[in-house]
Amino acid sequence: MRKNIISIAIASLAVLAGCSDFGDLNQDPTKSTDMDPNILLPNLQATLSNDYQEWHRHFMYPGGFVQQWCGDWGTTEYGCLAIKNDSYMAELWIQRYTRMAKGLADIVDRTADDQARRNINAAGRVMRVYTYAQLTDMYGDIPYFDAGEGYYKGILKPAYDSQKDIYDDFFLQLDKADEQFRTGTDIVTYDQYFGGDIEKWRKYANSLHLRLAMRLVKVDPEKAKAEAQKAISNGVMTSVDDLCRIKYENVANPSEGPGRGNAVSNRLSADPHNFRYSRRFIKYLEDTRDPRLRILAASYFNDDLTQDITDLVYAEKGSYAAMARATDRFDWENYDDDATNPDPSLQIDVNNDGVTEEVTPHMQYLQPSKYFYAYDAPYLNMGYAEVELLLAEASLRWGIGTGSAADHFSKALAAGVQQMKIYSKDINPDEASVSAFIAANPLSSNTATALEQINMQIWVGHIFNPFEAFANWRRSGIPEIVFLNRDPARNQSGGKTPRRLTYPVEEQIKNPENYQAAIDRVPGYDWTVGVWWDKQ
Repeated sequence: MRKNIISIAIASLAVLAGCSDFGDLNQDPTKSTDMDPNILLPNLQATLSNDYQEWHRHFMYPGGFVQQWCGDWGTTEYGCLAIKNDSYMAELWIQRYTRMAKGLADIVDRTADDQARRNINAAGRVMRVYTYAQLTDMYGDIPYFDAGEGYYKGILKPAYDSQKDIYDDFFLQLDKADEQFRTGTDIVTYDQYFGGDIEKWRKYANSLHLRLAMRLVKVDPEKAKAEAQKAISNGVMTSVDDLCRIKYENVANPSEGPGRGNAVSNRLSADPHNFRYSRRFIKYLEDTRDPRLRILAASYFNDDLTQDITDLVYAEKGSYAAMARATDRFDWENYDDDATNPDPSLQIDVNNDGVTEEVTPHMQYLQPSKYFYAYDAPYLNMGYAEVELLLAEASLRWGIGTGSAADHFSKALAAGVQQMKIYSKDINPDEASVSAFIAANPLSSNTATALEQINMQIWVGHIFNPFEAFANWRRSGIPEIVFLNRDPARNQSGGKTPRRLTYPVEEQIKNPENYQAAIDRVPGYDWTVGVWWDKQ
């Protein structure tokens, strides 16, 4: 990525240096009015996961809602306990609209009728769908059709479009992108996802189409089936090599704004390391004999990660589940289920270079392993394993696609382990353990049980992308989540798991009429009321 950034900088300077006659005196010399869309693309790709504060958007609410994460103050206090914080709920909205909406509109609008730029236009369409899917899935009705169109259309206060209309357009945009990728001849340069490989872009567009089609299984199953069939027929990912990721540099990001490293890894690496996997997550991996457990999770003697003590702690505790935090607990609490009776058995001793030293519970609890703390860890937008799981569900529900649900499920289990390799050259899953994992988890012949197996694997696969885990839980009801309501006096969800984020308070000032119209369309508007496709 470092070489690409340098190239992009040089190209940007070349664009800016083109002001050589008196006509250019009316233009701001520091800004281009005709930026090459190929230069816009990598910035948009990186922006989705390079802002240090991305952890607010990923972990604080969705990661707590779906009981994947605990330990850290923000996730436990707000997501696990369901306490509202307007500024944190607004993070996703503000970042995506202020930093991405204009660029997304520009890359599509300026190349819409340019036959020589069909591929870059299609890539922009896919990026736009991915970004706005995050927004509408978290907030419901949002500005979409006119979002980012202040320059082209002079619309500074866009209407909030219905989620149904937005989803209908998502499918149209992805259809168009697939068609353009098949016929376009231009080279997509500076592409941080696929290095300009148009066939991989096409598979990604159709895989995203499949993901979004499955969102509709409750609200419009016939539409869900038709769109899933279309996506499958157009051609989705077929191997781990097709997955969509972005690579970063091994650089610590600034505490405010974007950087050159993976923002999620940067926050996990913050001192002290507070994020912990929930006991529920670890127990599920352990119960299913999932080889990813020892890739994803570890216990370390201290935060420098130099001494892995996972096996020593396991020998004392007897299970990995016993090494994990309860879902609604902070990682520094020296007790587990009974706050009035600290458990002395939580303290253990280990031999550290011949010296017996005490290991606090904070360091025993399973946290992300060193691979996921690395600043240059890739960010996975969509993996092949997820595609196979969605194919398994489509086959199970409707009998569509090729191959049986059981075959797709087995492929998904293997892919889920194998795609761990993208995080480090030192990750080499043992083939025997992968085979044992598949053998231990055949897809049930009972439809309800099979659906649970499929969607539990989606929950596991999205451990670093809780946006998707939260969305998939709402459309599938899996895993079953019982809100623990540890602190009912402070809880602000009526003891229920929230099902959306509320609109930013500043929208009441900046776009009040459209904001109020969107609120009025949702009876009893609150964060416990589902979005359109989250039919109860």
